[in-house]
Amino acid sequence: MIIYHIKLPKNQDLEAFVTFMREEYFPAVDKGSTRVGQVTDLHLLERENEFEGDDVSHEFLWQIGWSGQPTGKAHVEDAAVARKLATFQADIKRLGSYRQVADWQVVK
Repeated sequence: MIIYHIKLPKNQDLEAFVTFMREEYFPAVDKGSTRVGQVTDLHLLERENEFEGDDVSHEFLWQIGWSGQPTGKAHVEDAAVARKLATFQADIKRLGSYRQVADWQVVK
């Protein structure tokens, strides 16, 4: 999987950003197979305040399920969607490519 850290400026509307990512950006991501891999799933995680006085609002992790080479990335060909993402003035930094090495789940 590929992980990005996203930080929005404080003046940006969080709900508008989340709605855009869920309803416009994620559907526009190319999910077809490429030479280096394929997007298998997309997740946007909003950071929560852990301690009193924390102000970590406007921070997200974007997790991209990826089958392929660790150099891959999600791609959007729709220029209008890419421009709209830019209007949020988000600082988007790739943290790296990770592979799952352990898992645990509650059995129901």
